[in-house]
Amino acid sequence: MKRILAALTASFALLLAAPAFACGGFFCFTQPIDQSAERILYVQRGTSITVHIQISYTGEDSQFSWVLPLQKQPTLGIGSDSVFQILEMYTAPSFQIQWQAKDNCYPNYGCMLEDASGGGPPNAGGGTGGVTVLSQQNIGPYETVVIQGDTGAAIVKWLNDNKFIQPASTTSLIDLYVKQKYVFLALKLQKDKSAGDLAPIVVTLDETSPCLPLRLTQLAAKPDMPIVGWVLGQHRAIPKNFLHVVLNDSVIDFLGGGANYKTVVSKAVDQASGHAFTTEYAQPVAKFGGKFLDPNWKANDFAGITDPGLFLQKLLEKGYPRTTQMQNLIRKYIPKPDAYKDVTDQEFYGCLQSTGSGAPCDAYKAAVAKQAFDAAAFAKDVMDLIVTPLTDVQKAFTDLPYLTRLYTTVSPEEMTKDPIFAFNPDLEDVSNVHIAKGEPICDAGKTQATKVKFTYADGHVLTVDIPSDVTNTCYFPGGSVGFGKGEGPLVDVGGQPAAKVQVLDESGKALDIDPTVSDLVDSWLNVAQAGTASLTAEQKKQLPPVTWDASKPGAPIPTKADAGSTSGSDVKGGTASQSGSGSSSSCNASGSGSSGLGVGALVLFAAALIRRRRRAA
Repeated sequence: MKRILAALTASFALLLAAPAFACGGFFCFTQPIDQSAERILYVQRGTSITVHIQISYTGEDSQFSWVLPLQKQPTLGIGSDSVFQILEMYTAPSFQIQWQAKDNCYPNYGCMLEDASGGGPPNAGGGTGGVTVLSQQNIGPYETVVIQGDTGAAIVKWLNDNKFIQPASTTSLIDLYVKQKYVFLALKLQKDKSAGDLAPIVVTLDETSPCLPLRLTQLAAKPDMPIVGWVLGQHRAIPKNFLHVVLNDSVIDFLGGGANYKTVVSKAVDQASGHAFTTEYAQPVAKFGGKFLDPNWKANDFAGITDPGLFLQKLLEKGYPRTTQMQNLIRKYIPKPDAYKDVTDQEFYGCLQSTGSGAPCDAYKAAVAKQAFDAAAFAKDVMDLIVTPLTDVQKAFTDLPYLTRLYTTVSPEEMTKDPIFAFNPDLEDVSNVHIAKGEPICDAGKTQATKVKFTYADGHVLTVDIPSDVTNTCYFPGGSVGFGKGEGPLVDVGGQPAAKVQVLDESGKALDIDPTVSDLVDSWLNVAQAGTASLTAEQKKQLPPVTWDASKPGAPIPTKADAGSTSGSDVKGGTASQSGSGSSSSCNASGSGSSGLGVGALVLFAAALIRRRRRAA
């Protein structure tokens, strides 16, 4: 205990000694998230869906463009990246060890142990070269257009002619959606905007279940690209045409706070045919601790303020979001003078918001005072671009009862169908907090543990070495996607990454399947759509008994050449008995089970299409 108090005292002393600009400002607090991940929030209200899509980009401003296929013409809005920051903060997986008390043996000194208990605007409304412009408008930093065309080639040519830059290699992919009568939403930056102005786009259209048009992403995607989707609706959300995996906690690095989490998910998804999601969080909204909006945020907060430093102080005093979006607004309205371009944002703007004086802050403040400052425009942007979107999201979290977080990783060669999501009121809740009890084990005569015996939530017991380079096994950041890329190696002795491979449907419990037939079942799911059974009764009869033992390491799943091969399983016949054998589906909107983003009829691929997949080692 003395050691703990000494450490806390030392930390507190360091904080007191730190410069005023070191912490507490808009440039020193950012939620640590994996910037490579795609993040989407779906808000399902009856037959209407609103989708918040986080957009990230690095490159030349003039080259930025973004295209999204949709079945229907949408209503557009601008969102706030604070939404994703708060969702990450309250739903990201964490991995915690409950250390059990053991006489004279400690996992780390100071550990507290528990009792063992763009270009010129297009011509709206006209048709050019087989392309019809349905609408165009400026939204936030974007110039947007919704178009429809006769061929993929016509769409790509029109986009490039109008500076919505698309490589020629997208033509065949876009053509798949064109044949299903899709429309295309395209974005580029307005002439006076830069990549620093990027903000989430909000798309609303009449559909009854969420979907992600993934196939068009494959040209720009990297291997094992993370996808995080939150679904707010009446019940727990499920993947409809993808498999579902339950992770094996025994292969997760609890000592490192989940430092290998992405690796575990990627390899578990591979064991489920490369098309699967895991549920990271599924809880009633009443248990969600995050708040998106402070009702006290008002436009008149900034009335009469003409000094940039006082404006920043007011933003901090009122607790406005400290996000990348806010940082970009600060840079826009309070630019650093040329003489201080090399000063870090943290130091420069920390000085402006401080009330103290002295070098170098006085010089920074004096230089800024010579610049024009449009406080009214700054306040308006704060309201329009941050507060208004957060107001809408907060209302949605008041109106709707259930939040689900789904996660997967996917490589370009696996982007052969668009994930469709549905809802199931019968499935259990899922916590994002993974807990393992840890019993420290010491060598004879020693008090510093070299091993730990873990007891996991499912009752499985595993003893592992404590790595010599682990300096603190008591306190760690926790995490997964939200706290880094999580690409460390598996805990090999823990067994297989996937504890279970499952089919989820819109009622009843999960159907466990043996991973050796995951390719076949995945092919059956190609034609699944919301509102109908995921598998037929005949298909279920063909499934062999589940003999999978996730606790046994070194038992890789046999590699299958295509979706119709069972490679030694007990299943007789590799047919997808619903229409479209061996097909890969787009967002499906036929019948009563229509689907959200990118909705349309099935796009059929050759039954013998060889799907190259990553395989768990």
